[in-house]
Amino acid sequence: MTDKLHQVNVTYSSKEDRLLLRVTTQKGDEYRLWLTRRFSGILLDIIIKEMDKHGGADSIGSSQQTKQMFKAGAFEKSFEQEKSMNFPLGETGFLAFAVKTANTGKGNLHIEILPEKGAGVTFNLNKSLLYMFHNLLTQGINQAEWQITTSQGTLPKQVH
Repeated sequence: MTDKLHQVNVTYSSKEDRLLLRVTTQKGDEYRLWLTRRFSGILLDIIIKEMDKHGGADSIGSSQQTKQMFKAGAFEKSFEQEKSMNFPLGETGFLAFAVKTANTGKGNLHIEILPEKGAGVTFNLNKSLLYMFHNLLTQGINQAEWQITTSQGTLPKQVH
């Protein structure tokens, strides 16, 4: 994924007992990734550890950039279903199997989520996007009623 993020959505599918991570780009591509309970815990732990490097969730959540995202409606806008969406990795998406991370020179977290075979999806998240992604993932985990313990302990029942 080389285009800029447009929207990110995480929903729980009880039929699949998995989280569906949907990411759209500004150019109209949609990527769908299925996250198991185990993979969600691994991904959440990576995100929490990265946020801790920048002062933790409270510090990032109260930053000016994050506040601007909230004012712009980051969590109030519903996920847009576009009819002319392109699905570069298939309309059904893929099951997340592996994750690779690196820090960019600009302080962003580079996350690559891969299927067992084939191409995956890459995100470059600044601190505020990292915070937003953490909230979406946590909400999905809570919706699934999964009891996930991270390096910070058990997830709280409620986030922003």
